[in-house]
Amino acid sequence: MNAVIDQALEAPTRFLEVNGTSYAYRRFGRPSQVPLVGFQHFTGTLDNWDPALLNGLAEAREVIIFDNAGVGSSGGQTPDKVAGMTADAVAFLRALQLEQIDVLGFSLGGFIAQQLAVQHPALVRKVILVGTAPQGAQVLRGFPELIQKAMQLPPAERFLFIFFTGSAPSRAAGEATLQRLWARTEDRDRDASVQAVTAQINAITTWGTDPVTLDLSTLRQPVLIVQGSHDEMMASENAYLLYRQLPNAMLTYYPDAAHGSFFQYPELFVHQANYFLNHIH
Repeated sequence: MNAVIDQALEAPTRFLEVNGTSYAYRRFGRPSQVPLVGFQHFTGTLDNWDPALLNGLAEAREVIIFDNAGVGSSGGQTPDKVAGMTADAVAFLRALQLEQIDVLGFSLGGFIAQQLAVQHPALVRKVILVGTAPQGAQVLRGFPELIQKAMQLPPAERFLFIFFTGSAPSRAAGEATLQRLWARTEDRDRDASVQAVTAQINAITTWGTDPVTLDLSTLRQPVLIVQGSHDEMMASENAYLLYRQLPNAMLTYYPDAAHGSFFQYPELFVHQANYFLNHIH
């Protein structure tokens, strides 16, 4: 257990040159035939993954987290559409010579995970989606206003506002999460650039307003959907919309939880995710 914790918190940031773009990534955990690859939320970088989640997942498998093009310490420009982000991710994964992966997609990363699984079914074995939405979910139209309100708050309060509810237990879980997110003291990632943030906002809003191009009924891989009961960032009902469209999905709602549902319940999420990845077919 301690070796895995050390790997999660101290795994060095590596770089891989792909088509002229340098991708920052970390890989750690127990060597496995099918690694779990994480796709991050809006503005998120390598250091926005909760070590409690990574540690628990890495006990049974290799975990790979990375900054997509233009994000954090990666080079290049961030595309302003999910399709472009997915294409960049595929180029990175192919360069790592990965034959098959499991996917953990959080929020915006869940959009990429959906597109990846539909377009590259041979590459993706299983999918975990947290706090995300299907293409064409009109509730995303309020996203820019929510972000504008959040940006007026101090950083810690901004994090709590977006990822947790206003209840005392949820806020306490959020404060504990913040401590875990800052447990890594060396080799930390860069914050998302203005270019990346602007492009990601456009990608998120157009995911909800552009014509639907993904047919989720063709996504036959097992999918685990996790959602908070009070998610204002991505609207909790989107998880049920996803569930209705996916032919092989499981859905769970976490109580008194917002956008950071798996931050609030790390032990529960790790237990469910490991069971799903190890036993569900």
